Order: sequence, then C-alpha cells, then structure tokens
Amino acid sequence: MTFKVSVGAKLSIKNDGHLEREAKNYQQFPEHFFQHWSGYNFIPPLHDPTPALAVVPQFYGYYVPEEGEAKDGEYLSPILLLEDCGVPVNVGELDMDDRHECVSLLFRLHCAGWLHNSFFPRNILMQHGDMRHWPACRKLENRRFRLVDFGRSHIFLP
Repeated sequence: MTFKVSVGAKLSIKNDGHLEREAKNYQQFPEHFFQHWSGYNFIPPLHDPTPALAVVPQFYGYYVPEEGEAKDGEYLSPILLLEDCGVPVNVGELDMDDRHECVSLLFRLHCAGWLHNSFFPRNILMQHGDMRHWPACRKLENRRFRLVDFGRSHIFLP
C-alpha cells in the first residue's frame, strides 16, 4: 500500500537545543499520541465527549548532517520531519466544541505524564477535514487539531 502525505520540515538555529529535545520527545511519546481512533473520549475535567484523534503530528524522523558536510563556518541545521497539520488556530474563530477539542489534547498529554511547557494558540495547529484525504477533497466544517512544538516539553512524575 502506498499513500501520499504532506510533510513539514523544522530547522534550528545554531547552538539551540530545542529541535534535538523535540525529536527525542517524539521518540518517547506513547504510541496512542499518534493514533487516529473512531469514536469519542471523555477527558477529565471536561464533561462532554471529544473526538479520539491523534494528539500530535506523525513523526517521520530527525536527520543530523554528517561531520564534514558543512563548509568552513557554515551551519547545517538538523531537520525534523513531521506531518503537515495546517496552520495555528485563531481562538476567536473557534466554537465551543473546537475549543474543548483543543484543550482535550493538552489534558490527554497530561494524563500520559507529559508537560508541554509552551502551551499557546500558535502551538495548536488546525486543518480542515480528514488529513488522509487530498486537501481539495476535505470538508471545511470537519476541523482537525494537533499539538506541536515540544522542544520545552518533558515527562513529569506526579
């Protein structure tokens, strides 16, 4: 079976360790963070069910340039490849169901023992429709959300 996906590439600036930490976090996340389920979850403290979709983008790898690839003084950034999950949310445009779905992602992260440490609207991505379909075939009313930017995140022990 073959399929096409849209991929986003993240780069770093020199001497910034966030990208490497983010890649390590993606490798440590539990498998269910990446899985798409049909149905709904009840995530405390919310009282209404929310869709049981993936919490984070699919992780396609972290690539580091080999020694000697860079020319004198040139910086070659490592590359983090992730599923392209759309654009940052505009909170003012979200209805209450969408807001509950967004915050449920954070609650699911916490239930699994993770702290995000950079929870801002810019770190919640939204894409219209089912991400398995071509962009032109997606329905505008079916929004999907993902948490991103885990360079400051870590596991916590309650």
